[in-house]
Amino acid sequence: RPCCLQEISQGLLAYGETFSCSICLDLLKDPVTIPCGHSYCMKCIQGFWDGEENIYSCPQCRKTFTPRPVLEKSIMLANIMDQKLKATKSSAFKKHKLVMKMFCRTDQKCICYLCPVDEHRGHDTVSAAAERTERQRDLEESQQQIQQRIQDREKEVKLLQQEVEAINHSADQTVKDSEKIFTQMIRLIQKRSCDVKQQIRSQQLTKVSQVKDLQEELEQEITELKRRDAELKQLSLTEDHSQFLLNYPSLPPLSESTHSSSINVRPFYCQNQNQRAEQTS
Repeated sequence: RPCCLQEISQGLLAYGETFSCSICLDLLKDPVTIPCGHSYCMKCIQGFWDGEENIYSCPQCRKTFTPRPVLEKSIMLANIMDQKLKATKSSAFKKHKLVMKMFCRTDQKCICYLCPVDEHRGHDTVSAAAERTERQRDLEESQQQIQQRIQDREKEVKLLQQEVEAINHSADQTVKDSEKIFTQMIRLIQKRSCDVKQQIRSQQLTKVSQVKDLQEELEQEITELKRRDAELKQLSLTEDHSQFLLNYPSLPPLSESTHSSSINVRPFYCQNQNQRAEQTS
């Protein structure tokens, strides 16, 4: 019996267009066949013709009819639809454990081919491939943003490193200049020289510590961005549409960075101390 049920479900999928109404895009309900041979839901074709006057056409082949054809239920198509739907619903597939070929945008979930006829009737449904294409585009945009963010952060890290080097160099140079001045003074001035040196070093350590903290945060963000990029890359390579769509919503959106997009290198300068030292001398 499972083999027969599988053949039934595969038959519905394979001949989906045959059993679908080209107006509502759902499976035929109360099917009727018009003189040109095309079949529609009775309500669908009636509503379509209600909008026409005198000349009535087929939505598919555009063949016209005058007067308006009398619609009669297609007994053969109705029996086929009833038999196949009853066989499917009464089987192990009644919970729609079929191959997921469609996606319900209303409920944001993958569904089987028969779901639009049942609990998802009237919902916004598309093929899984179409939904994958749209979300693949969003995924690629996210990847581009991440890659651009990585480049920006790497540039900022380089600027921060340059700032550290500039601070250290400027501090060292300031110490040397201070030593040259204070070595010419008496003991009192020498004592003051030591005090100024300690102040410079303290400011140096504070600034370097602040810069390194920011540098560490940026490096952590880069690591996280690279990890996120790897996850998106892995997801983009997923061949199975259903697995892709199931995993996609679990990815949190890319958060905005709280760091500045540009960092200026500010050299360490202790002008006030030098001026006071000159005035004292």
